[in-house]
Amino acid sequence: MNIKLFVSTLSLLSLSYANVYKFNVVSLSGSNNIIGVKYNNQLTQLSTSAFPLFTGVVNADKIDNYKYVVMEKDGKVIEEESINRVYSESNSIINEVYNRTTKTVDVIDLPKVFNSEYKNNSEKYPDFPLNEIFNIYAKCDNTYDTLKNQPFLEDKKRNDVPTNCTFNIITPNEHYLTTGSAHIIGYGSRLYKKVSWGLKFDSKIMGRKAVKIRALANDPTLMREKISADLYNSVGVPVQRGVYARVMINDDVWGLYYLIDSLNKRWLSSYFHGGEKSKVGTNYILVSTHPTGPYADLKYIGDDSLSYIEKGTYGLDEDDTDDLEAIKNNQNGYYRLINFTKMFNDWILKYGQNKSEEAIPELEKFLDLESTLKLLAIETLTLARDNFWLVMSNTALYYNKEINKYVFIPFDFDELMKGSKSDYFPDNYMDECIKWAGEVSGLERHFIDNILSFPKILERYNIILAKTLRDAFNVKAFTPYIESVANLIREDVQWNFDLLDKLPTTYDGYTNHYTLQNFEDNLKNGKVEYFKGVIADNNPYGILEYVGIREGKCKAYTKDVKIPIEDEITTSNAISLKISITLIISQIILLLFF
Repeated sequence: MNIKLFVSTLSLLSLSYANVYKFNVVSLSGSNNIIGVKYNNQLTQLSTSAFPLFTGVVNADKIDNYKYVVMEKDGKVIEEESINRVYSESNSIINEVYNRTTKTVDVIDLPKVFNSEYKNNSEKYPDFPLNEIFNIYAKCDNTYDTLKNQPFLEDKKRNDVPTNCTFNIITPNEHYLTTGSAHIIGYGSRLYKKVSWGLKFDSKIMGRKAVKIRALANDPTLMREKISADLYNSVGVPVQRGVYARVMINDDVWGLYYLIDSLNKRWLSSYFHGGEKSKVGTNYILVSTHPTGPYADLKYIGDDSLSYIEKGTYGLDEDDTDDLEAIKNNQNGYYRLINFTKMFNDWILKYGQNKSEEAIPELEKFLDLESTLKLLAIETLTLARDNFWLVMSNTALYYNKEINKYVFIPFDFDELMKGSKSDYFPDNYMDECIKWAGEVSGLERHFIDNILSFPKILERYNIILAKTLRDAFNVKAFTPYIESVANLIREDVQWNFDLLDKLPTTYDGYTNHYTLQNFEDNLKNGKVEYFKGVIADNNPYGILEYVGIREGKCKAYTKDVKIPIEDEITTSNAISLKISITLIISQIILLLFF
């Protein structure tokens, strides 16, 4: 036999008996670098067809341990992971992340206090997973450079110009690719160097064609926005929840973000009506401007839509073009807002003085009062500085045409659960659980002051507050919940903070130079201050410390509140109750027949 042929045959035989090892890893470096896998003192370059996901196959007798490395395109290794990996079949089908441990974190949710009256999600619009971190890479056009360097135009006007992008979104088990656009969102949040973004997709990703990625730039724990959304969810208030995501745009690594749903027709359809083909009602945004005003107040100011438009405190967010009654009245999309303020005004005129119990069912004919009181209870416990009760802002008023009622939807939670003093808080704000929202110049809390002036409504608010304290808003419930979220993101915390000074932008936005120690301390009892002295960013209490104080004060406020039996039955304890009843019936049968 030809010797050369014999050697080739042996090589083929050896390969046929070798094992096949598959690798999939997300790079957290720029596109000028590539990723390789190091094993058995050997190195194999991986390839990418959709950056930043690198994949490859290695034929070897045995690979037990391996590491990923960052390489220049000429093959030179410039960085190596600090972790050692053990190969397994389960790892081979997961999209791993460079220098992040591949593990399953058991992230728990806050206890369910009340069941939601709404659908929450749909089959084609599922909830985001609790225990994953997504990876987002956007390749955007030249408009992006202008955006990152100029979030504001002249006279502090928002630069809302979009940039066209191609998106790769990689989860541990999925890979989504679509085109779309990105734009900077928010006003206060764009004062920071690390800005927040709105993403729009041309193709659906998990049923969505738009999401927001929140920068969390003023929170050393990177958790307060998630906690706030989870609290609303725990009491059944409609809210956009999300998932953490590592974000890269072009060759800029922005860090860890919180990805949430946009408040749009798809979300409204799924959450309220159970599917994207359902008819969505009209949605308005309360757009108060503090500290100078004007403020939304939900007062009736006539039947002319221009009065509401010119007031400048309401925005038409989603217009129901199939609302025949609204179309008939032709009010530039503001008919349902006018209708709400008029009905509420008529209700006050009729029942405001006598406070009769007949008023409550009459109010509930056009308002989801239960959800409204739950929203107020959560804002009380979290001392929401930039939301509904305090400044009538960051809230939507949605007309649910399915039940012919209005419901309030909270959003944007970057100023909750801090406990830092506000000019709008009374001196004893940490002790107050009903009068914590102080006077605001130019703001009349027409809506909230009126509904809480009814003893039966205030009584219901107190019941909701008391049960939320007992079931969810307490140190016992928060401790395992907080630690499970911390376990999910801990490896990304210092990386995220270190990126702040590496962002290639000329924008001189606010910067919080937090550390991993700040993160750990502020989860519990550690005070963290903002280094530039912006009071809104002070965190005078750790999360558990804050929860303990508010829990104690508000339990004292509600100490005499009796919780009705019907409020004890949520989804989870209803199952326990059913089991208990079954056991009791079984015992009775045994006694009767045996």
